[in-house]
Amino acid sequence: MLGKNIPTLLAAGTFALSIASTFAAWNIANQEAVRLGEAEFRFEVRQAIRRIEQRMTTYEGAARSAQAFLLGSVTVKREDFSLFVASLRLQEKFPGIQGIALVELVPPQRMADHVASMRRHGFTDYKITPAGERQVYSSITQIEPFTGLNLRALGFDMLSEPTRRAAMERARDTGLAAASGKVRLIQENGKDVQSGLVMYLPVYQRGMQTATVAQRRDSLIGWIGAPFRMNDLMAGLGGERSGDVTLSIYDGTAVSEEARSYSTQLTGLSRVSPPRFRTLQNISVAGRPWTLDIQSSQAFEQRLATDRPQLIAIIGSALSIMISLLVWLLASGRRRALSLATQMTHQLSESEFRWKYALEGAGDGVWDWHISTGEVIYSEQWKTMLGYQDKEIGNSFSEWERRLHPEDKAATDALVRSYLESTAGFLQAEFRMRCKDGSWKWIMTRATAVSRDANGKPLRIIGTHTDISRSKNDEWALREANAQLRDERHRVEVILEHSHDAFIAVLPNGRIRDWNAKAEQLFGWAADEAIGQDLATMIIPEQFRSRHNAGFTRFVETRKAAGNVVEVEALHRTGRWVSVELAFAGVPEGSDYVVTAFIRDISERKTAQLRDAERSEALEEARNALHHAQKLEAIGKLTGGVAHDFNNVLQVVTGNLALLQMHVRDNAGMQKRLDSMKGAVQRGAKLSSQLLAFARRQPLQPVAVNVERLLRNMEELLQRALGETVALTIFCEGELWNTQVDPGQFENLILNLAINARDAMPAGGELSISMKNVTLDENEARKLLGIVESDYIFISIADTGAGMSPEVLAQAFEPFFTTKPVGQGTGLGLSMAYGMVKQSSGHIEISSELGIGTTVMIYLPRTHQLANSAPPPVVASGAGGTETILVVEDDEEVRLSVVANLSELGYRVLHAADGESGLQILKDGPRIDLLFTDVVMPGSVTGPELAVQAKLVQPNLAILFTSGYTRDALTTDGRLQEGVQLLSKPYDQKQLAQRVRQVLAA
Repeated sequence: MLGKNIPTLLAAGTFALSIASTFAAWNIANQEAVRLGEAEFRFEVRQAIRRIEQRMTTYEGAARSAQAFLLGSVTVKREDFSLFVASLRLQEKFPGIQGIALVELVPPQRMADHVASMRRHGFTDYKITPAGERQVYSSITQIEPFTGLNLRALGFDMLSEPTRRAAMERARDTGLAAASGKVRLIQENGKDVQSGLVMYLPVYQRGMQTATVAQRRDSLIGWIGAPFRMNDLMAGLGGERSGDVTLSIYDGTAVSEEARSYSTQLTGLSRVSPPRFRTLQNISVAGRPWTLDIQSSQAFEQRLATDRPQLIAIIGSALSIMISLLVWLLASGRRRALSLATQMTHQLSESEFRWKYALEGAGDGVWDWHISTGEVIYSEQWKTMLGYQDKEIGNSFSEWERRLHPEDKAATDALVRSYLESTAGFLQAEFRMRCKDGSWKWIMTRATAVSRDANGKPLRIIGTHTDISRSKNDEWALREANAQLRDERHRVEVILEHSHDAFIAVLPNGRIRDWNAKAEQLFGWAADEAIGQDLATMIIPEQFRSRHNAGFTRFVETRKAAGNVVEVEALHRTGRWVSVELAFAGVPEGSDYVVTAFIRDISERKTAQLRDAERSEALEEARNALHHAQKLEAIGKLTGGVAHDFNNVLQVVTGNLALLQMHVRDNAGMQKRLDSMKGAVQRGAKLSSQLLAFARRQPLQPVAVNVERLLRNMEELLQRALGETVALTIFCEGELWNTQVDPGQFENLILNLAINARDAMPAGGELSISMKNVTLDENEARKLLGIVESDYIFISIADTGAGMSPEVLAQAFEPFFTTKPVGQGTGLGLSMAYGMVKQSSGHIEISSELGIGTTVMIYLPRTHQLANSAPPPVVASGAGGTETILVVEDDEEVRLSVVANLSELGYRVLHAADGESGLQILKDGPRIDLLFTDVVMPGSVTGPELAVQAKLVQPNLAILFTSGYTRDALTTDGRLQEGVQLLSKPYDQKQLAQRVRQVLAA
């Protein structure tokens, strides 16, 4: 019984083993298909994440460029901001971004001024919304492009909404870009509403410190805001393979309907069956966590579907049955078994080669080429792969050849011919074949020769066709992604290359990585010369390099990316320094940390600031000088008026003293007392003269003189005044030009300055007087105040005395100010010098230092007239005469004393108290020989007007003026008018007699 069942048992065992092997092969093929699907899905997931991160990084770069454009200020001109944003070409290059907004921080106390300012700029309905009292406000003051839905955003307070506020505060505290959570954009108008988000970058006030969180909060003045609509932002993100996966984006780490901000299922890409592959991925976008729910699509799963496991199962099952039958037949009958075995062996031998590759490459097409007959057997899968039915393709080589792509045909034919002529063991090629529907598929063929001739050349070749279109598409997608990445980089490079600022990127080791055209222009180094070089060596002045390197290293190690704006001095290629404004930030880039910097040349601004500072300083100096001059002018007017009245008083005293001396000639004691009184009057007259000189009211009689010759003539006088303990040196540089001054007044000025120097050197010293010609330009003349650019004589009087303190120096020219003990000086020497020089259109100033000495510097204008060498006028006799003199004087006491003195001298004297009375006497009275009139008189007819009228009445009339203070009535620029004869008060009888005789004789 057992013997009869042995064939059946052997066949059953063989069948069981074959089925088990078939199941194992099927399981392996199935797992391989799943593994390939998972790998393909993971690739799609990586691509999706990379595209999202790449797009958001690129968009962050656009917002960061706007942050750098502001350079620490929110007061940028609206037209400048609009032009800058337009240059970014947002709608074309950055789909999904609604615009770039400038958000200004507005404290409550500035609210009214802020609103008023915006309305003055044309936004008459501007207000901050929503209304209500808050601790601090923000407002969108500018947004570009300022069109469409963006018009609704102006004035919106983003801090009033918690989600936006959280992102704004995170950007403020970190200095980094910060994305908000899911929000509804203010631009939405109810149509096609989409979820949104806003990306913020902080704007810190220029020049403020931002190293710590507290400093960043104190420095904050606003934000750059970039609003995004999620559907628009994600549009076109997947490229040609966008249908392979479905994507849902959830704000935060939780997956919920409320948190969902984007889904391809909401944009029309949906499915009805559960996905085969799915993953949840967490990413961070500008500091905000996103959860990505990525699922495989039906199209993706259909593309990955393969019948390889089923084919293996079918073939394995068929082989199992055949092998089991063979075993049964062998066991059932030897003769029949041997015959059948022979036949089956032949068939198995035939099928071994034919299906060996089919088993290894199940799911791919198989072909079997008999070289000698030209017959090629194509498997059903081979035909199905190209979209054909089994009977639509014959068994000839031309069926394959005519479906090759024309661009691949020559290379593929050459490869096949080469294989046929060789003994190579393996053939592999890639090419495109045309499908039935006209499309093209990429095919990879792998084949080997299963029989060869005596020379080793192939007689029969079996191979497979594998559809590699998917991998080729993946390869193209990768190339496209890399191309997009290159385009994005190129776009950023174009933006940077055309930036108004220099842009530099530096690696952590301090080497330069990027260097734009503006950097070439600013620093003088070409990009190929700068890239790879050490930044500090290239553009940091040597004395600042160690500090720069320490700060740079600390910045890279701490990775604090808070932006900052500083003003520094940089180095040009030529070695000159360039003032620049630097806005820098640290940007993570892979494993590196790149430091980027926008650099703006502020040399012109610095120069303008310096000019402004110099102008302000000059203005302040001019203001002080003007104040000082006005002070001296006011004092001068006061002293001039005092001198006038004082001279009239002295004149009364002088005239009466002269009369008294004539009446008591024989009384020696009385004469002595009168001489003492006369000396006191002379001192008073000198004091009055000095006051008038300071007030620039003293009539001068300037002539062209050579100062060097004048001082050489005074050298002996000066040495006597200085004494033996003071050495005098007079030096002239070159041939000195002439100047126009009153010689007597100038000599008096030099003598007074020499005496002041002597008193400052009680123990002796040196007085140096030097002279030279100078030409002052406009700037030099402006600094000296009161003179114009021209040629001048420069005179320096320097001593080695005690010097003056700054407080003393500030009051040196003020009248009656002196540091000498009481009784040793009047305090009018320098005041008189000041008035005389100013009245001569010159300038005088003092430089002094305690313990070093004092230098008085005088500038007198050059004259081209020859120096006056005429002999001094002959002094007339002091005798009287018998001529008729008309005395016109408003002061009765002065008039009576003058009349008495002239009468004592023998003259016939008529007198009047004012100009009108004097003119009437001239018209009605006898012939007058001399009109002796005061200059300043009350009434409608002054002294000079009386003289003009008198000449009309009596043309040959001699005229002599007298005054204690002319008030410029007889002077032009302080100089006595030509032909005018003036006797200044007070004068004695002798001076009166001499001038009367002199005028009558003329």
